[in-house]
Amino acid sequence: MRASRVAVLSTGTELLRGRSVDTNLASIARALETIGLEVDYHATGPDDLDRLVEEIRLASARAEVVILTGGLGPTEDDFTRRAAAEAFERPLVFQPAAWNAIRSRFRRFRIPMASINRRQAFLPRAARILPNPNGSAPGFAVESAGRFFFALPGPPREMIPMLQKRVLPRLAAAFGNRARFRLWEGRVFGMPEGSVDEIVRPIVARRRGASYGLTVSGGTVNITLRVERGSPLPLVRALRRKLGLFLIGPKSLEETVGDLLLRKRQTIAIAESCTGGLISHKLTSVSGISAALLEGLVCYSNRSKTARLGVPAELIRRHGAVSPEVAAAMAEGIARTAGADAGIAVTGIAGPSGGSKKKPVGLVWHAVHYRGRTRVERRVFPGDRPAVKDRAANFALDLVRRALLKG
Repeated sequence: MRASRVAVLSTGTELLRGRSVDTNLASIARALETIGLEVDYHATGPDDLDRLVEEIRLASARAEVVILTGGLGPTEDDFTRRAAAEAFERPLVFQPAAWNAIRSRFRRFRIPMASINRRQAFLPRAARILPNPNGSAPGFAVESAGRFFFALPGPPREMIPMLQKRVLPRLAAAFGNRARFRLWEGRVFGMPEGSVDEIVRPIVARRRGASYGLTVSGGTVNITLRVERGSPLPLVRALRRKLGLFLIGPKSLEETVGDLLLRKRQTIAIAESCTGGLISHKLTSVSGISAALLEGLVCYSNRSKTARLGVPAELIRRHGAVSPEVAAAMAEGIARTAGADAGIAVTGIAGPSGGSKKKPVGLVWHAVHYRGRTRVERRVFPGDRPAVKDRAANFALDLVRRALLKG
């Protein structure tokens, strides 16, 4: 039996005008892949009642699953509730539970509530409420004869948690035995895309019904492995053997490093110059990292490097702030002053000015001090200032990852 067809509808005149960017389609499509479903149809419509009714009817006729985002606010141009009621011929009915949740949210944050917010508690008859923990607009679901319609808020910070918690489990239960494929995603750092492809291609080619895709971001090569029948794990094991330490795994660099630090009960401190706190920012996105991250300093000036980290002024005069000697002294200094197991430091020229023939724009020295040893690495990164900073931060995190794995 064929797996379900999935349609995604986005509503909002500002999306069509380019004032807002619709990232919800990508988030929904990637989330559906994890349970073996694919988006077959997508449409974006304006804030127009008749058009939205037409799109809901069309999508519902061609797909077993329809996910609509946007139009659940309290204003006159938020038509999703009315459009769904008309499309499914189910009149709007006041839902006390939805109303109580809306009022409780406004009281909790001590925000005055407008009278029009009551509109958000009117949902199509027999619709199931989808609670929204991050906003005032409740979502809803309409199910009939094996078909599903989900209405979710437009803001991603509200939509994505509801999708993960309310929509995916229901669809997995309904269509799990009809999934088209199984998916695995992994990340490779420190190896060019072409080299990764040369390793992945022959491994995947040996498995019938298997395919893969590669994308690159911030120096990381992302592998998406898709298997039509069976499990992808035998292929994953082969990839791990061939890629070795270059294979990070399914998580991001910062998540991988954070997990290693926490699992090994190691602490870290960070001294940043050209990255301006970006390494610390990435690492603090990991839940629970406070148990491992002791300190992060942006030592941008030479004076700061000397006063805060103990880098000898003579060392800077002799070699310059952007040098392997200074990078090593920064890593050792931050580890010593913070009392951390590991110290990491970066110093470089992010550009677009400040470069020279000897020290070009994009030059970054990285240093990691761990268990009495200091490792220093030189890299020259291409791209503009934000790109250099991002690549330098990622490379620094990878040095920590490798140091932790090697012990």
